[in-house]
Amino acid sequence: MSQNYTPLYIALRYLKGRKSGFLSFISSLAFVSTSLGVAVLIIVSSVMNGFEKELKERILNVIPHASIYGVSPIQDWKQVELNLREDKNIEGISPYIETEALIKSKSSVVGARINGVDSKKDKSVSVINEFIELGDLSEIEQGDKIILGYILARKLNVGLGDKVSLLLPDSNASFAGYFPKSKTFQIGGIFNVGSKELDEVLAYISLENAASLTGLKDKIHGFRIKYENLFDAPYLVWQSLIFAEKDLINLLNAEDWSYTYGPLFEAIMMEKSLVLLLLFLIIIVAAFNIVSMLMMLINEKRGQIAILQTMGMTNLEIYKIFFYLGSIIAFIGTSLGLALGLILTFLIGSSFFESQLSSLMEYFGTYFISYFPYDIRLSWILYIIFFSLLITILSVIYPAKVASKLHPVEILRNE
Repeated sequence: MSQNYTPLYIALRYLKGRKSGFLSFISSLAFVSTSLGVAVLIIVSSVMNGFEKELKERILNVIPHASIYGVSPIQDWKQVELNLREDKNIEGISPYIETEALIKSKSSVVGARINGVDSKKDKSVSVINEFIELGDLSEIEQGDKIILGYILARKLNVGLGDKVSLLLPDSNASFAGYFPKSKTFQIGGIFNVGSKELDEVLAYISLENAASLTGLKDKIHGFRIKYENLFDAPYLVWQSLIFAEKDLINLLNAEDWSYTYGPLFEAIMMEKSLVLLLLFLIIIVAAFNIVSMLMMLINEKRGQIAILQTMGMTNLEIYKIFFYLGSIIAFIGTSLGLALGLILTFLIGSSFFESQLSSLMEYFGTYFISYFPYDIRLSWILYIIFFSLLITILSVIYPAKVASKLHPVEILRNE
């Protein structure tokens, strides 16, 4: 065998080593801790990336990137819309009327947030139509039709084609006092975003019906706006406000998605960073296990190391033996952790595990997603593998140096 490969050959022999004993247990622990550390990092990062992706693609694309609304209802709103279309940063504009109402079916009465929209224009600012499982958003323009969230429809015990009544307070008093306005609507569609907060409270009707119910007539509450990048909305919306108020007496105001869902998104991002930082401690613990295993192996093999040195093996070759040994453990542990992490991540996304986890989350309560999403990103996997290998391989440098500095005369004298 070539002398260049001798350190690697001896390292592989040491890796096989004894099949039992305390040192074998420590070796196994080094493998297992490295594998589990990498696997847990992959699973947790994939799940948290999944939550981030779902929040962006579902929630933040269903709600508007920003809104410009009047302090009082906007009367000359078509002129405001023309002004807004001069802003080149805006990709979509949709007028809206928003109000709270009671929805009454034959078996139940539930409170809801009613959005009066123009279905064609609303598709330019929201992806709600992509989540409509029954019907279509354009149904609201065809007579007195209403689109309900999935959970809201379940609470009302209604389906496609059934009829419900909307009850709104009437601000105009009659001789007998105040009476609620009521209008019957037919279910034209049911959407399921996957967010309890949206599916339980949202309902859509046409802009004309909303204006009639709220008594606004030819007025609206404001405009929903979409930009190319939703993260630019907190800055661009104020520029859009300048366009909107041009040549107008109406006092307008602006709001973006960060007012409502910003704290949630920031919490997820911060939690992801902190959790990943803590989980990297598992890799550091695995590195300490490798160091402990190598130090004990060096102590056990002192006599063999001394003999190798007297046979002409240099300090560098002794160093390479234990550096190779630690690196092999790091590579094997990381590879096993990669395979285990990917397998478990895919299992979490399977229908069986998803149903079990969904039931568990519904039992304890959820905020905006009632299932476990996952998003395996190649860049994250590469980062995890790189830093895991870097930490574990750097940790073997010290024990390898200790082994290379042993003095064979002193060792053989004490043997």
